[in-house]
Amino acid sequence: MKKYTILVCLFFASFLFHQTANAQFGNMLKKAKQKVTKKIEEKASSSIEKSTTSSDTNSTSNTNEYSDEEFKKELAKKYPNDKEKQDFYFKKYKEYQQKQAAENEALLAKENSKGKVVNEIPSPIESSENDKFKDNQIYVLNRTKFKKMPAYDGGFSDKMELSGYYHLSQYFVRNPSSHFDSNPGDIYEGFSIEYDPTTYQLNAYFTPEQKRYGVVPEQYRKSADKGNIQFQFGMGGGPEWTNANVLLLEPGVLLIGAEVYHKNDNEGHKWMNNAQPQQFVIAAKNPEKIKKYYKNPELTSQTTFAKFDNLRKDWLGAKLNSVTMPAKGSLNSSLIGIATKGLNAYYGKTSMKNLKQYVTSNKWSTVKHKVTGVPLYQWVVGAVVQENSDGQCMLQQFILRRDYTGGGKYGEVYFNGISRTGGAPYGGYCKCDAKP
Repeated sequence: MKKYTILVCLFFASFLFHQTANAQFGNMLKKAKQKVTKKIEEKASSSIEKSTTSSDTNSTSNTNEYSDEEFKKELAKKYPNDKEKQDFYFKKYKEYQQKQAAENEALLAKENSKGKVVNEIPSPIESSENDKFKDNQIYVLNRTKFKKMPAYDGGFSDKMELSGYYHLSQYFVRNPSSHFDSNPGDIYEGFSIEYDPTTYQLNAYFTPEQKRYGVVPEQYRKSADKGNIQFQFGMGGGPEWTNANVLLLEPGVLLIGAEVYHKNDNEGHKWMNNAQPQQFVIAAKNPEKIKKYYKNPELTSQTTFAKFDNLRKDWLGAKLNSVTMPAKGSLNSSLIGIATKGLNAYYGKTSMKNLKQYVTSNKWSTVKHKVTGVPLYQWVVGAVVQENSDGQCMLQQFILRRDYTGGGKYGEVYFNGISRTGGAPYGGYCKCDAKP
């Protein structure tokens, strides 16, 4: 009976102790909640236009009356000899923080969901500060909701000075996935580039999480080493329409959407589909540089075409150096005179020149009648370097032939023209001083 009484007393004492502890902790949370509630109400009563700080900052300031260290000190005062209880209630406090932050975010989202209706998405460089979108606010355009994302400067750099933060002449937009998507689209006013010159690859960050992959095409890497950089955006997160060609107009200035083609050697490059520079986006580390090109389409065109002409020259130069010339054949010495005479006569009737020629065959190939099997003629081939009217050179294949005259004999060898069926490298450009 005595033991039973002691157990009952201990249980009751323990119950009172926990009730008292819970009450003390509850008072601490109540005190925090009163301050949080007051801040939330103040925030909710503010207009959307006055909201300029990020949601992360809001959620932190609204849920922390205490810092973590301050709250730990309070717990140490309440339970000086019970580390386990301190840890337990600190965990509860962090859970409480998260709950309050979620409630606060929900309240702000509800307030922002009303949105601000805009007729069109303005250009950042032409809009006044009052017209520019504010971070973390909802805007409604054609009944579609968009949210302005905070600008992200990753602080990147590289030896070619392509990396860094770029301002935009127009906002980048990521649309919602569909009309039924409850999440709004995103609006971006700039992005950060992280470029690696050794791999010719880059990442374009719109937020720390949203990024797109980019790469310098292989044919333009020689130019990139000299600072004439053209790259292409690839897949990834962020605005959809950044899958485009990007050209460095000058250090720190990019043309996004540089779609051009090489018309001919006389006119050089032209805009694809007769597009105009105003349709593209200018990005610059210095916003003032945007206006230099954004308001001057003629300058943009001239600079773009000159850059692409140089890109093509570098590409062709690298391509010419990679051409492997065919080797001379064993029949060259006996037939080179006939080949030279025939090629000189052929090119003398054109605007092109015969620079160099040699026979590549080691033996004659015989063509026979399909039915009777009687020989018809024999042929050999050779290589010729022709110079075009613009000074560029091409490698062509020529044919020498001798006809069957009967009795196992063939007639005189003669020049039979340029072959149009020879595979690479025939028919392509080569260095004018190329040698076998």
